[in-house]
Amino acid sequence: MRSLLAILCLPGIVLAAQDWQGRPVTELLDSLIDQGQRIIYSSDVVTSEMLVVEEPDLTDPYAGLTSVLAANGLTVNKGPSETWLIQVMQTPVSQENEAPIVVAPALPEIVVTSSLHRLAYTKTGSQTYLDRELATRIPAAAEEAVRITSRLPGTASGGVSSRNHIRGGEVNEVLFLLDGLRLYEPFHLKDFQSIASIVNSHAIDGIDFFSGAYPAQYGDRMSGVMNMSLRTPQQEPENELAFSFFNTSLLSLGTFGGDDKGDWLVTARRGNLDLIADIINPDVGNPDYQDYLIHAGWAFNPRARLSANILVSNDKLTLNDADRGESANADYENRVLWLKWDADWNENLRSTTIFSSSSISDRRTGLLELPGIVSGSLDDTREFDAIGLKQDWVYASRRTWMLSFGFAGKHQDATYEFASIKTVAEPFDTILDNSPREVRAITASPEGGQYSAYVEYRWQPRPSLTIDAGLRWDHQNYTTAEDDEQSSPRLSLLYRIDPVTDIRIGWGQFSQAQEINELQASDGIDTFFPAQRAEHVVANLQRRFRGDLHLDISYYRKSFRAVRPRFENAFDVLTLLPEIQFDRYRIDPMSAEAQGAELRISQGDASQKYFWWLGYAWSEVRDEMADGNVMRSWDQTHAVKAGISWRWGQWNFSGAGEVHTGWPKTELIATEVPNPDGTHSFAVSTTPPNSGRYSMFHTLDVRISRDITLRHGDLTFFMEVSNLFDRDNACCTEYSVETSTLGSELIAQKAHWLPLVPSLGVVWRF
Repeated sequence: MRSLLAILCLPGIVLAAQDWQGRPVTELLDSLIDQGQRIIYSSDVVTSEMLVVEEPDLTDPYAGLTSVLAANGLTVNKGPSETWLIQVMQTPVSQENEAPIVVAPALPEIVVTSSLHRLAYTKTGSQTYLDRELATRIPAAAEEAVRITSRLPGTASGGVSSRNHIRGGEVNEVLFLLDGLRLYEPFHLKDFQSIASIVNSHAIDGIDFFSGAYPAQYGDRMSGVMNMSLRTPQQEPENELAFSFFNTSLLSLGTFGGDDKGDWLVTARRGNLDLIADIINPDVGNPDYQDYLIHAGWAFNPRARLSANILVSNDKLTLNDADRGESANADYENRVLWLKWDADWNENLRSTTIFSSSSISDRRTGLLELPGIVSGSLDDTREFDAIGLKQDWVYASRRTWMLSFGFAGKHQDATYEFASIKTVAEPFDTILDNSPREVRAITASPEGGQYSAYVEYRWQPRPSLTIDAGLRWDHQNYTTAEDDEQSSPRLSLLYRIDPVTDIRIGWGQFSQAQEINELQASDGIDTFFPAQRAEHVVANLQRRFRGDLHLDISYYRKSFRAVRPRFENAFDVLTLLPEIQFDRYRIDPMSAEAQGAELRISQGDASQKYFWWLGYAWSEVRDEMADGNVMRSWDQTHAVKAGISWRWGQWNFSGAGEVHTGWPKTELIATEVPNPDGTHSFAVSTTPPNSGRYSMFHTLDVRISRDITLRHGDLTFFMEVSNLFDRDNACCTEYSVETSTLGSELIAQKAHWLPLVPSLGVVWRF
C-alpha cells in the first residue's frame, strides 16, 4: 500500500472561490494544503477516482471538506498538532441507527507533498519520531518517555539512567529541546544517575530523535538531538490524574477565547521514590523531586501566534550507602521561562522567535569513609543564568527548493565554589591518579556570550531526489581557548529508488563547545577547553513491504577530534560521590572513533492493534591514547533489541527485551606481601584500562494495562516490571579491605545494574 502524508505548517486561510464540482477530491485537498491546512490522508483512502459531487461552501474549509468527503464515504477528524485526519466511514448494515464507525488505516509510508511543506517534511537525515501513544504502550521505567530511545539499536544504556550514549558518544553530547528551546540540565537527580527528566511525559506529544548527520539548525552537541514537542490542546478540555510507584502527576489542557484562539497546558508532578524508600528501607535516604510546567498561547490571527511558558523543577535529596561508607545531600533548582512567537508573513515565508531565561542553582555535599581505602568530603555550589534570543526562518518561492536560516545569541554567567578533601590509604595511593592526600578549593565566575548562525538549502531537482546542504557557525567569547569559533558544513541526500525504497546518505562536521555551566571544577579544572569536533558519515536504506513491514539498515562512522579530557571511575560507576573515590582517573584521548551497522525490522505502529520490532547493532568505539587504542567504557560489540505490543479489547500487553555484550572493565590486582611479624599485607596494581569485559547483559521488561470507561472519563490501570527475571547484570566491582590477626585482605564484590523493579499505577482521564 502506498500512503500519503500531506502536512503543512501555515495556519488556515479562507480558500478563494472556485468551481470544484466534478473535479477530483485530491485536487481540492492539494489546494487546501497549499492554502495552509495540515491534512493527513492515505492514497488508499482518498483515491484518484473520487470526485466532488456538489459545489462545497469553503468559507469554512473544515465544514466544506466534511461535506465533500461524506459524499464519498469518508470523514475528517481533527488530529494532533492541529492536523486534519481523513478516514473511512463505515456503517454496519445490521445496525443502521447506530453512529458510524471510523476505520483508520495504517500510514506506513510518509510522503509529504505541496511546495514548501513537502520539502519541510522530507527529512534527509537519520531521524526517528516517537509519539505519545507509543510511550503509553511499551515499557519505560519511571514512566519516562525519553527512555523510549533506549529501545533503538544505536543507543547504549545500563538501564538506571534516563540518559543514553548515542552511537558511541558521551551522554552529554545530546541536544535536548523542548518546544524548540534548549534545556541545559534536563534531568532530576543529575549527579545521581539522572533517573528522570524534568519534563512530565504526560505533557509531551512526541519526540523527534536524531542519531547522526542532523541538519545545520541543530548545533553545539555532536552526537544526537532529542526535540520534544508539547501536546496541542483540542477544543474540549482534557485532564489527567496519574499515580504510580514512581510519580504522582496532574495535567490539564484546553482552549479558551473566541474561536478557541487561546490554549493552555498545566502539569505538576511529584516523584514518589521518597515514599517508596520510607516503606522499603528508610535508611537509604530521601530522594524527593518535583516539576511544574505552565503554557498559555494565543493566536492573534491566522498568521501570528504567541505563547508564554514556564518550566520549574526542584530536587531535595539525602542518600546513604552504608555498605560503601557514602552519604550525600543535594538541593537543585531549575527555572526556565520562554516566549515563543510564530509568524507566517506570507505563503512563502515563516519565522519562529524564542526569547528565554534559564536559571539553575545546585548545592551538593557529601562524606565518604571506606575503611582502609579512602575517606573524604566535598562541598559543591553552582549557580548558572542565561538569557537568550533565537530566531529561525523558512523561505520557499518554488516547489523545488526551500531555504532555512537563523541565528541565536545568549549571555551566560556562572559561579563555582568547590572544596574537597580526599585521603587515600596505602597501597591505593599509588594507582591511577591518586596521591596520599588531595585538597581542592576552586572558585570561578565565568561570564560571556555564545552566538550561532546557520543557513540550509534544500533542493529537489527531481521528484526522487532531495539534496540538503547547510553551514553552521558557532562562537564563544568566554573561553581562553584558541579555538573559540567553529564552522560546520553539512550535506545529506534522500534518493527514492521506487515508492517503497529510500536511500539516505549524510555527512557533516559537528562541534560542541564547553558550556559555562560545564566547567569541570569538581575534578580540579578551572579553565575551559577548546570546542570538541566530530565528523559524521551515515548511510541508510529503508524499504517498506506488504503487510506494513519495514526494513531499516544503517551504517555510520563518527570521528572525534579535539576531544576534551573526561573523568571516570574505573571500578564503580554507581558511586554517590565519584569525584572523591579512589578509582577516579582522568582520560585524555588525542582522538576517538565510533563505527557501527544497524538493522531494524518492524511491523505496525502504536496506532494499531498489534506491532513489533527487532533490531541488531554491531558497533565499536575507541579512544586513541598516546600508548594505543582503548575501548570506551560503554562499548558494546553486539546488541539485540526487540519488543512487541498487542491490544486485545480493553487490554494491552507489551514486552521489550535487550541483550548486549558486557561493557569493558578495569580490575584491581592484589599481590600478597609478607610482613616481618608473620602477618601479611598486599600491594595493588590495575589491569590495562578497559581490557576486560563484564558478562553479557540481558533484560526483559513487561507492561500490562487495562482501560475502563467511566461515566466521567476513562481509567487506565497498569502494571510494569523492569528486569522481569531479576537478572544480575554486572556493572561494577566494589572493593573493600578486611583486617584480621593474619593481616589485611582485599575483597572484591560485583555490583549490578537494576534488579527486578515493579510498578503499579493508574491514570484517570476526564
